[in-house]
Amino acid sequence: MLLSMTGFARESQLTDLGMLSIEIRSVNHRYLDPSFRMPELLRNFEPVLREVLAEKVSRGKVDISIRLDMEQNPASTLIFNRDLATRIVEIHQETQGLLGDERVLTATELMRFPNVVTTAAPDPEAIKPVLMTLFNNALDALLENRKREGTRILEMLTERLNKMAELVIDAKAQRPIAIEKIKERLLSRLEEIDIEHDPNRFEQELVYVTQRLDVDEEIDRLNAHIAEMRNVFSRNEPVGRRLDFLSQELNREANTLGSKSQDVKLTQIGVDLKVLIEQIREQIQNIE
Repeated sequence: MLLSMTGFARESQLTDLGMLSIEIRSVNHRYLDPSFRMPELLRNFEPVLREVLAEKVSRGKVDISIRLDMEQNPASTLIFNRDLATRIVEIHQETQGLLGDERVLTATELMRFPNVVTTAAPDPEAIKPVLMTLFNNALDALLENRKREGTRILEMLTERLNKMAELVIDAKAQRPIAIEKIKERLLSRLEEIDIEHDPNRFEQELVYVTQRLDVDEEIDRLNAHIAEMRNVFSRNEPVGRRLDFLSQELNREANTLGSKSQDVKLTQIGVDLKVLIEQIREQIQNIE
């Protein structure tokens, strides 16, 4: 099963401290590179959130944004500072006597004074269970998103590998044809210059040329790497690095096949293989 490193998830829930929202975005990266943006009130929970993330995600640049909208706090506790309010009223009455101002201080005006009415300091521990549950839910949603994208990539990779396997079969079938063409060209050149040739010497030269153009090992290794890549697809673990290594090996063998070939069709097969391998490598960069 392949997992893409690209994904997105968002979860939110109303808590005792307000509306809690978690948004997670991930893109491809060589290692796991998490980044947290969260209120200072919840910052102490970052280490445990990182541990949970590392248990479920092994690679990717992961941006986690956690917001707590305390304006939507349904259970906020208001505290009335009676001592401060009493002192304000007393001062107001004293200034009335000095200024001859008989205007009465209303309750609304009194409440507007700083610190007369305050909100109780929130306890972050009260939100921790909800935070952990919501974070796990968001991670599960992210993994589902990455799994769907991984399935799409797997279909594309399988299609490209099937085409590669067909090209390798064509290359193997073309090799004896290419050797026969080389033999015909050598004979034709000898006839053109009208030189009698020693059949034994000619066969030795032909063997030497065909050995230099022998691509059987490259074909065998291409088949082996294709089979191994298909096998890796079914592993239930992060396989991105292994697939990247195999794609490099495939590219090396395709290059060697193309460089050895003096046959037009074999050369074209080598080019087609490299095109498919490059398409595979591009997609593998996004696999966890």
